Amino acid sequence: MRSLQKILLLHVLACLERLTHVIAIIHGKKAPENSMQYMASVQDNNGHHVCGGFLITEEFVVSAAQCDDSSLTYVVLGNHNLKNGNHQKIKIENKLIHENYQQVGLGNDIMLIKLSEKVKLGHGVEIIQIPHAEINLKENQVCQVAGWGTTKTHGKPVDELMVVDVSVIDKQVCKEQWPDLPANVTCAGGYKTNKGFCQGDSGGPLVCHGFAVGVVSFNYYKNCNYPNKPNVYTDISKYQQLLCKTSTSHSCQHNFTFFAGIMLSLQKILLLHVLACLGRLTHVIAIIDGEKAPENSMQYMASVQNNKGEHVCGGFLITEDFVVSTAHCDEHNPTYVVLGNHNLKNGNHQKIKIENKTIHENYQQVGQGNDIMLIKLSEKVKLCHRVEIIQIPHAEINLKENQVCQVAGWGTTKTHGKPVDELRVVDVSVINPRVCKEQWPDLPANVTCAGGYGTNKGFCQGDSGGPLVCHGFAVGFASFNYNVNCNYPNKPNVYTDISKYRRWIDEVLEKKKFPKTFFCVKHLK
Repeated sequence: MRSLQKILLLHVLACLERLTHVIAIIHGKKAPENSMQYMASVQDNNGHHVCGGFLITEEFVVSAAQCDDSSLTYVVLGNHNLKNGNHQKIKIENKLIHENYQQVGLGNDIMLIKLSEKVKLGHGVEIIQIPHAEINLKENQVCQVAGWGTTKTHGKPVDELMVVDVSVIDKQVCKEQWPDLPANVTCAGGYKTNKGFCQGDSGGPLVCHGFAVGVVSFNYYKNCNYPNKPNVYTDISKYQQLLCKTSTSHSCQHNFTFFAGIMLSLQKILLLHVLACLGRLTHVIAIIDGEKAPENSMQYMASVQNNKGEHVCGGFLITEDFVVSTAHCDEHNPTYVVLGNHNLKNGNHQKIKIENKTIHENYQQVGQGNDIMLIKLSEKVKLCHRVEIIQIPHAEINLKENQVCQVAGWGTTKTHGKPVDELRVVDVSVINPRVCKEQWPDLPANVTCAGGYGTNKGFCQGDSGGPLVCHGFAVGFASFNYNVNCNYPNKPNVYTDISKYRRWIDEVLEKKKFPKTFFCVKHLK
């Protein structure tokens, strides 16, 4: 508890309007359409935007405690333009404010909003992950903040979501500028720059490397053109216990499902060998009937290349120095991993040499399961707006039949076609495991089926290893398909189910002495 003198001082400052907690985005730009789909507009009973927020589960939104008002009634998700009626508007069921919150500027400025019903996750609405352990942001690290508030001093709120880059400020420097800085906060933007937040949208997230690490809390005065003190955010990692206990009993479980490798019978192995020899199992896979991936999307995608710089497989980044791909990609002698650009002909990317590869010990060949490989990079990637990490489930997942997910790659777009330079992405629907088993009698364990069956959308020659992404999680990756007919695939596409290999992945990371950081991840339903 702060001293009475400090509390009184903060009260006086607030009355003088030197602490500003109705905040917005200054010197930013319109957020790209397919980005930041976790952003929420918290609105009153008249449908007016009051505060920002962000979705952390299907029924919980995080915002700032200062936003609490008896008039708060709805949360709107699914559209960056608040005037566009194509969104989900859900009634607020309950609000939980931190028990030690008093007023803006004194800390503990965090509120959890319980929705009256689960949101429909899809193209316009996604969950953002929050750190499960305390985070150490580097000074000058570039993050993002977004909101619908004013874009200049004494201006009016905007209808379209705006976003701006802000740099993290050293805590000691922030403390010097804010002598009464509360505990458990992060400072970024506003100080010695004209970029940051101002009147219009508190409650919005500070996003660093794809994680919501802070909640917009307060600023200094109402001068948005030349802010002279750091912008202050609630450090969400310091409130993990509150969020995990309240939002869902599954949020912070770390009970991993132990993988038990089961060898196929000799008959099945022989049969699979025959099928492979006949070319009926295809494991060089690409995207059929898709479209170019939006520039600011899927920034975890990796091109695994040989020593000639030729693309041989897809992959995806799960830590700063580890990429996941398929075990059968090792046949192509991969040497480099390229990240940071959807166009492989564009030299503006990070090309990193592969240090070593770890293939699952029970892998034999494509079609027999355990088709997973971890690629250790020779150096850590530079995380930025073009390179991000994608999260993988920490517990087993239950994907619903017909659930729409995405798969991406650089391979051919038609039968016997040539690989493409620009990343392609396509929606695929999850197939019931029983139906998949009927079509693949010798289907290996620990796989997921999606696309290809009864549809002309899926993968084909060119890019195995690419992730199957559902609600922002990499839940699987392309393993094998049937024949080389990409126009009318007649069997389900098969992916390795990554959640079944979570323990194996953690063991590999541990052996490579990678410092694990656990995140608050729930079951996908």
